[in-house]
Amino acid sequence: MSVALVDDQLLGDVLRGHTPRGLRRFELATTGYWYVRLCQAVLVATGRPGVLASPFAELPESLRERSIAALLDLPEDIELVSLRDLAPDIGRLRSRHSLNILGMEVLAAAIRLDADVVLSTSSPRLEAALAAEGRSCRLTR
Repeated sequence: MSVALVDDQLLGDVLRGHTPRGLRRFELATTGYWYVRLCQAVLVATGRPGVLASPFAELPESLRERSIAALLDLPEDIELVSLRDLAPDIGRLRSRHSLNILGMEVLAAAIRLDADVVLSTSSPRLEAALAAEGRSCRLTR
């Protein structure tokens, strides 16, 4: 089975029980930074939650509690690659690509996992780096 490396918005969809149809045939993975961004957004959200937190805040209480429990204890079937494993790859890739650390982690994880990257919003520089390294990237929303 192929691996899809999903961003923070798509990870939130999955944890809320709304896996997009196009991802159902993939094993899922995400990066540490995407996971951290989702945790920060959801767990610190107050008053006016943003794009990552509002879908959690809008859920009925019992479903919200279940979704946050999944966020706090990421399901075993969603792979999360350690920076311990990715750091050497990131170091090597840095000489070829000018991305921020989040983008570098995505690129290294996509290569390491032989994964397709699935984004909820366009990221032209990341998409170009992925293409240069022979990795596919697609948008879904």
